[in-house]
Amino acid sequence: MKTNVEMNKKVKETLDSIESIKEVEVSPFFKEKVMHQIRNASEDLQEATWSWFTPKVQLATLVCVVVLNVIAFNNLQKMTYNESVSSFAESYGLSTDTENSILY
Repeated sequence: MKTNVEMNKKVKETLDSIESIKEVEVSPFFKEKVMHQIRNASEDLQEATWSWFTPKVQLATLVCVVVLNVIAFNNLQKMTYNESVSSFAESYGLSTDTENSILY
């Protein structure tokens, strides 16, 4: 029972200390100022994020993509169907060698 008395005393002291806390006075435009600062910070971040992607870099990227696509398309046109199937079969071990077969 002694622990209950001590616990009740601590709870009462805690509740009494709440009464001594003063109300905080906040500026009526505090929220507006904070939201304005957040918006400005996010706009600065967005500008910094996309500032490197200038039209020159966009054009260079577009040229690289087009050149790579042209090279890939030309290589695709050069290969025949049989060559591509045989290279696929060899790379995955699906081809059979008829020259080395014992039963043939």
